[in-house]
This record gives sequence, C-alpha cells and structure tokens, in this order.
Amino acid sequence: MHAFIDESKRGEYALCAVTVAPGDLTSIRKQMNALRPPGHSRIHMTGVGKKLAPKIVSEVARLEATSRIYLMTSKKVNERQARDVTPAAAVRDLAQMSVTNVVIESCDQDREDNRIIRDELGGNPPFVYTHDRTGGDPLFVVRDIPGALRPVLGA
Repeated sequence: MHAFIDESKRGEYALCAVTVAPGDLTSIRKQMNALRPPGHSRIHMTGVGKKLAPKIVSEVARLEATSRIYLMTSKKVNERQARDVTPAAAVRDLAQMSVTNVVIESCDQDREDNRIIRDELGGNPPFVYTHDRTGGDPLFVVRDIPGALRPVLGA
C-alpha cells in the first residue's frame, strides 16, 4: 500500500492519510487528472468553486482508496501540539498496515515530521517516507477531500 498524508486547518486541526494499493495508483491518477478544471495544472479543493467541488467529491468517493482522518478539536491544545499528536497516530496506524511508501505533503515542518516518525517507530520504520514540496501528485487531491467536505455539504 502507498499512503499520502496532508493536514487541514479549517476550524479544528485534521490530518488525513489516504491509502491506495500500488496497482490502483495509475488509474486513480488518471481519474483525478480528468477532473482538473480547464487551465489548472492541479486540483486544490479551495480553488475549484462550488459547481465543480461536489462532482470531485462524488468521484473521489468512488475511488479504490481509503481515508483515515485524525482530528484534534480540543481548545486546550495548540496547533504545534495537534501537529505532533495527529501524525504520530497516523504513522503508528500505517506501520500496522501493509504500507510500504508514505508521501507527506511538505509544509515547512519536515524536520518535525521526521522527528515524530523516529520517536514513534524508531530509526528503521517499516515504510519509506518522503516529503513532497510540489503537491502536484493528483493523489494529494484524494486526501484533501475530507477537509473540503464541510463547505461543500454546507455543514
């Protein structure tokens, strides 16, 4: 399995980890690329507009991918603490699965992410992990959907 991780700060702090079987990567990338708005190099849910967003959410719901959401809603926890707790929980879960590759969207906290992974899994985690600074992989859209659902659904 491959996993893609990103955070969302829309009120509460959420981290989404999406897992995809290696055999489904190419197909899902093609499906997501087909949903890109004209003239855009990638999809980001904050910029697709109210007309296209429900279609993207609907299409993502049909994909052969699994999302896990780690949510921190406590007012007693600051963003730094939430940013430590949620990825720690995610990497512990991913280590228990057959995940071999983890891609984390970079947000200038790569060093902290590396520390969290080492603290949770030691120096030899059961998967390879990298940080993606471009966010250009179409699979990053899949893990962006849960954070975008509230505004799309009007919740």
